Amino acid sequence: MNKIDFLCVGVQKAGTTTLHNVLGQHHQLCLPEKKETHFFSDEDIYSKGTPHYLKYFDHSKPYEFYGEVDPEYSYFIESAERIFDTFGRIKIIFILRNPIDRAYSHYLMTKRRGLENLSFEEAMDKESDRISNKKDKMHYSYRSRGFYSEQLLTYEQYFGMENIKVLLFEEFIEKTKESIIDIAKFIGLSDFEYKIEKVSNPASEPRLKKVQKFIHKDNKIKKSIGSLIRSKETKRRIAEYLESLNLKASDKKKIPYTTRKNLYLTYYKKEIDDLERKFNLNLEAWKN
Repeated sequence: MNKIDFLCVGVQKAGTTTLHNVLGQHHQLCLPEKKETHFFSDEDIYSKGTPHYLKYFDHSKPYEFYGEVDPEYSYFIESAERIFDTFGRIKIIFILRNPIDRAYSHYLMTKRRGLENLSFEEAMDKESDRISNKKDKMHYSYRSRGFYSEQLLTYEQYFGMENIKVLLFEEFIEKTKESIIDIAKFIGLSDFEYKIEKVSNPASEPRLKKVQKFIHKDNKIKKSIGSLIRSKETKRRIAEYLESLNLKASDKKKIPYTTRKNLYLTYYKKEIDDLERKFNLNLEAWKN
């Protein structure tokens, strides 16, 4: 194995975990055990070279298809050129979500991690002032991640629309099995009976906010402990385990209609119109 066949590049908070978990059941397909390697979006990891990336995949037996699901690749737009330079014109998958709902889900995730104190509207309004480095960009990019036109156009430039499949999150959730089958055909996988039972990334909230802040914010104690553990993968697994212990199920509050309407008119009306026109999409449901 020296190349991959496809990448699902986005978008964040649009069902990509479900896609990874369900599609990975197929016996012909090999996905990295770790969803989201961030290889093409992280300069430090990318600098390690293609052989490092290929180590994420299972080489114990031959597979017919190889791919990855990583929604960071759509937003960190330099990823497109890196993917093309590495593997040429492979197949690209986008799952797009109403940008307001996507932003709100992202906001709740950041708040759950103990990194957000502003209201949703304030966080959307002050986004540009809050982003000064890549870490900030990952956490607080609620608004800008929803400008999908630029992302799609960049990938079209490198891979051509004939190699790009665009789905809508709302349809993906409503008709998950049919959507998975559609994606599988696009990739070239044979017919397969997928088990679609597990709900990925359900709504949750922290039991103790201090624990969340400890996990996700830099601090002296964490740096001291981290210096004893060389492997980034081990650190990631420990952090995920601690977070899982500290989370409990919660009900997701809805965005008030007036807030939704204001955000649509302020930030996304033109973007949604452009998406419909440029990519022949029916996004009428996103306008209400």
